[in-house]
Parts: sequence; C-alpha cells; structure tokens
Amino acid sequence: MTHHRLILSILFAAALAGIGCRSETPVPPASPGKGANAASADAASTGASSAADSGTGASSGGAAETLKVALLHPGRETDRGWNQMACDALTKLGQRTGVTVRRAYSPNPSNFKSDIRAFAEQGYALVICHGGEYVKAAREVAPRFPGTRFAATGSTESGDGVATLDFRLWEATYLCGILAARVVPEGPAGVIGGVDSYPVRCTLNAFVNGARSVAPDYGAYTQYVGSWDDVAKAAQTAQSLIGGYKARVLFQNADAAAFGVFQAARDAGVFAFGANSDQNDAAPDTILASAVIDMEAAFEQLVEAVRTGRFEDKPIVHDLKSGGITFVPNPRLRVKWPAGTQELIDAARQRIISGELDVLK
Repeated sequence: MTHHRLILSILFAAALAGIGCRSETPVPPASPGKGANAASADAASTGASSAADSGTGASSGGAAETLKVALLHPGRETDRGWNQMACDALTKLGQRTGVTVRRAYSPNPSNFKSDIRAFAEQGYALVICHGGEYVKAAREVAPRFPGTRFAATGSTESGDGVATLDFRLWEATYLCGILAARVVPEGPAGVIGGVDSYPVRCTLNAFVNGARSVAPDYGAYTQYVGSWDDVAKAAQTAQSLIGGYKARVLFQNADAAAFGVFQAARDAGVFAFGANSDQNDAAPDTILASAVIDMEAAFEQLVEAVRTGRFEDKPIVHDLKSGGITFVPNPRLRVKWPAGTQELIDAARQRIISGELDVLK
C-alpha cells in the first residue's frame, strides 16, 4: 500500500510541476548562421525593452533600464531548486531594478557555445551561465565579445573574460549535520546527491562532518540518484537507505529529484533537509532546515559590477561570512530541537565565519 501511495504521490507531483511550465521558442540568433542551435527561451522579459530585441533597450530610460542580462540554465525552471532559484532571482531583479532580463533553458552541452554566443551577439551586457558545466564553453566564447561580460555559477575556474560565483553551500550543510545529530542522535543518516560533482560532494561531506562533530561515530550512507530530475529514482534511492540501512534522517542535494526524497521521508516518518533554495515548505512536517543560496543578491552584485565598470574575471565567493549562504531552520519543527542546539549551531557558525573551522576537514 505504501508503494502504491508513493507512485501516486510522485505522479501527482510531476503533474503539478508540468502545470507551471511556459511554452518555449528558440532564442533568435543575431546573424544568419550564428547560434543556430540556441537554447529554448522561457520568454521572461522585464524592463524597458523586449528581451528578444537585439538593441540595448529603451532610449528614454537610465542605465538600469538599458542594461540587458541573460541567464542560461541547464534544468527546468519549475524544479523548486537550483534552476528555479536562479530563474526567480533574475525575474525579481528585473522587476526591482528595471534591467531587461531573459532566461533560456540550455541542457545540451553540445549547444553551450552557440547558446552563449547567441545572447552575446544580441548585445546583452551580461550573460550568466548557471552551473559549472558551462565554464569551458563560456571561456572559449568570451574573448570574442569584449563588450559583453560573462559569469558562471557554481565554479572557481574563472578567467578568459568569465567571472565565477563560488557558492560555498557546504558551510550551511555542516550546520544541517549538527542539527541532524541533535534531533536524531541515534542516526544513521542517508545522504543523497543528484549527480556526482565536486560541489555536491562538498555539501554531502560537510553534512556528515557536521553530524560527526556532535557524535563522532554517527552513521552515514551516501548514494547518488544519477539524475537531477528523476523523482521516482530519487524516491527509490531514499527508500533503499531507509529500508536497507535504517536511515532515520535524510540529507539531499538533488535539485528537482529532491521531491522523491521528501515523499519517501514523509511516508517513512523520517526527517529530511532542503538544499540550494528554502525548501522547508515543500514538506513542512518533514524538513528540519534548508541550506540556502541568496541567488538574487549574487546576481545583483554582478549587475552592479557591470554597470559601474568594476567587473573582473575572477572568482566571487558567497559564504556564511558574506551572507550569500544561509542556514534556514523550519520554524514549524523548532519544537524538535533539544535544549542547547541553537547555541551549538551559533558557535559553529561563528567558527566557520572566523576561519577557525574548515567544514570539509
């Protein structure tokens, strides 16, 4: 019966995700033969001019109105995680500042260079590539467009005209690990990644280190889904950790697939954690806290650097110290915290900010 409920829940969640999807049209290249394989555009334009316009915006406005910013993202904007967080941040930034924005779904690595180039050829002042997988392509394209600034998130491999945004989310996942060991002291933890990569491994390892800072022998078992959006497979992965390893708390960094983890945790009556965006409301009786990136602030910092001529092709660090990374408890489950937990988390946070504590060691 539980298995049937899980399948129905997953199908229902998938249907809901599809409701919010926008119709998509190709990003038009600026010149024939260039950008022919451009990404599908989400047609999200904010500001004084049309996002598809190859000019620089309305002439009647100031600098904020004429600046054009593009975002390439590898996953769907409805994932309630890494990709939606970036899409929402860009939209809000456009609404609040008046810059013209456009985003495009660009999942195919063979098209990365043409997709990036298409926006540069249309006169965009800033092209943000959302994910470390774009860095190589961006660094090959950027030198050909000195009038456009390029940035890639989730990477430190800057250079050749490309700035990188280094989101040290693992500092907040370490605090999640502390909370896990306090609320579920007997453990063990099931630790789930979407696709194996350096940033994901860092978040998973830091979670385990945080838990073991409280209980040195705290059990933890790690598995990867092998996908960012396979909700059913993520649910199966979580079930195997719960059933096979007796996991009593789950941490995930799995993007849209996280909702399979949350459903499995809810069905089994175990706790879980959110990552990248504030996912506490996704399962308010299950998710203890979320490790969160302030993506809107990161994008605004890039826009200001471009506008003021201070843009540099260097890494930009976002961490607990800068405020770009935050630990967000679920207020609904604060009653589950044993006495002294907040003080323990606060002390660890200060040690991380001061540089005294390296969460990856």
